[in-house]
Amino acid sequence: MKESSDLNIFDTTFIVCDVETTGLSPAGNRITEIALIKVRNGEIIDKYTSLINPQQHIPREITNLTGISNEDVINKPTFLQVSNEIISFIGQSESGNIIFTGHNVGFDYKFLLHSFLRIDKPFALKTLCTCKLARRLLKRLRSKSLINVAAYFAIKFKRYHRAYDDALATSKILLNFLDTLSEEYEFESIDEVLKFQNCKIYNNENKSPVLKRLNVSLKDFPKAPGVYFMKGKDGETLYIGKAKNLRERLSSYFRFNSELPVKLKRLLNNIASVEYELTNSELSALILESKLIKQHKPRFNSAIKRFRFHPFLKIDVHNEYPKIEKVYEIENDGANYYGPFQSGVTVNKLLKDVNEEFRLRKCDYKYLKPSIEHSTCMYREIGKCEAPCNFSQSKKEYEDEVIKVHNFITSFEENSARKRYEIRMKEFSEKLEFERAAFIRDRLKDIQKVLSYQKVITSAINDKKIIIKCNSESGKEIFFIHNGKLVKTYLIQKENEFNQTNIFEELTETTEYLFFSLSRYVKHKFNNYELDEIKVISNWLALNRDRNSVMEIKDWNNKNDVMQFLSV
Repeated sequence: MKESSDLNIFDTTFIVCDVETTGLSPAGNRITEIALIKVRNGEIIDKYTSLINPQQHIPREITNLTGISNEDVINKPTFLQVSNEIISFIGQSESGNIIFTGHNVGFDYKFLLHSFLRIDKPFALKTLCTCKLARRLLKRLRSKSLINVAAYFAIKFKRYHRAYDDALATSKILLNFLDTLSEEYEFESIDEVLKFQNCKIYNNENKSPVLKRLNVSLKDFPKAPGVYFMKGKDGETLYIGKAKNLRERLSSYFRFNSELPVKLKRLLNNIASVEYELTNSELSALILESKLIKQHKPRFNSAIKRFRFHPFLKIDVHNEYPKIEKVYEIENDGANYYGPFQSGVTVNKLLKDVNEEFRLRKCDYKYLKPSIEHSTCMYREIGKCEAPCNFSQSKKEYEDEVIKVHNFITSFEENSARKRYEIRMKEFSEKLEFERAAFIRDRLKDIQKVLSYQKVITSAINDKKIIIKCNSESGKEIFFIHNGKLVKTYLIQKENEFNQTNIFEELTETTEYLFFSLSRYVKHKFNNYELDEIKVISNWLALNRDRNSVMEIKDWNNKNDVMQFLSV
């Protein structure tokens, strides 16, 4: 078992808890309702909830607040009766990998601790408070109450001050914070997060030691996207990073550096200056950062930088008998990659349905060499494979099955994943099974977001021609992507947008040349830099699709369609 200091954020199990009680005293009052939600790898994976007979009177003001009356709990189990279920759900044997989490977590933890003490059962877990994280990550939000933080992330409540609804909202807040800490603050271990929640917060009056040494102020950095360079005394570039807001990103180093991880502290101790290069959009910053890191190879980037992976589905179509699997990296191997998906739950659901519905092989062989002498395996016996290994299924039949799987993932036909999930969602809603309907709805949204621009990478992306239009303070930044490559970028200035005739002439020429002169069957072999660029663009699209405009050029589009899209 790993110690928490070595445990990756996304390998950590978070038990998000909320309790409703008869009062405010953990020693004198009792729990009336408990909800526990288990979070791991950026996903909600399990839940437990129960009303509890507190064996004491529930005051009227508490009933008015929570809606839980004495009549509601009179026939419910006592804490002693549910204690083993709670311990089993938490997983006490794995407590070194478990973090007890809540909004104002001290309240919930103390009530649970005293409840276990009263029945002579041990209870000890490290705690993480989303309210403390909100004070450090949402400093401009006036109130850090659960309802305010939830509203900030557009998280809706069915019933406020009920354990399950509050715990669910807290879980979603936690997932947002973990993404921020991983991607923006580049935290890797859970120990870094636990320290961060209690770190000292510097401000303009109480300036951080590093800012004093560098003789700079956070106000010296613009609130704009760009790439920043941390340099040593000899001018060596020690670290390169990107930001959609340079001032906000750099403040994460300097406002909290009393509790930063050792690697970041070492970096800050070595820097003599911070420089930056502005870009027109966050996507430009991401692409430039990737390029410059490969060019300069800063020594602290390899020590600190962590890539937050998003999962793909992969079908290795370069193989004569392809398999389907979940992966986190794309390679220059000719396979089809579908994604990146925001949620691993969606990929797991798709993978399960493909394995249930279709007969692709599931054996461990990377390359299958069929022989009539091969005996059939368990998957053949239970009807999950047609045994191409011994020619029970022909190569042509297997290829047809692969095409069916591809269509299941990408199309909106009758037997596609999207169509099937849409039908299931409606069926669950009609049966009033709203949680199951919501689960399918979230999977459907993830698939639609990914496949609305046909995100099939590498060999399949060769047929794709994509335009991304990003609105920025300075105007519109236009990205032309062909064969998975970023081939041209333009900026249309906002202040004289209608007078930039030369830009629109260039756009017209680029549109004509790149999108209507090149054969859609042009193939391209990606080098390592281009593969990295595809990852950057793909992940950015998956996470930012709703905030920007994307157009995929179809066979029936013409030049005027593209120009109309660009001019809006």
